[in-house]
Amino acid sequence: MECDPTRLTSHHFIAVLPVAQSVYQWREADFVNLLRTAVQQAQLTIVGEAAFSFTPTGVSAVALLAESHIALHFWPEHGKVTIDIHICDYSDRNRQKAETLAQQMTEKLSRSPDPNLQQWQQFSTQG
Repeated sequence: MECDPTRLTSHHFIAVLPVAQSVYQWREADFVNLLRTAVQQAQLTIVGEAAFSFTPTGVSAVALLAESHIALHFWPEHGKVTIDIHICDYSDRNRQKAETLAQQMTEKLSRSPDPNLQQWQQFSTQG
């Protein structure tokens, strides 16, 4: 569905999720692969990516998208992952795609997946 080219709509989803036990075994490449797979399933477009492993522990991974970005930060010492999804509408309405990304992150990372995304803060803004 096409958007009004005179207005910009932006969808933002953020969450702090308790991680599944299996995530503690992941390496930097596993987080990057998760982002790639989730972005592909949401039918969005990766234009760049970066990741960094912290000493002694922790990983941050970011996918820069044609539609904006998704970033995650794994905090093993807290057993949590923080996730930031920001998706803009340009020529398409992309809110459902942002929701798909949030669902993918919840399913793959959280020890208590919630298909209703109640662990996520969500807002959209227009200008």
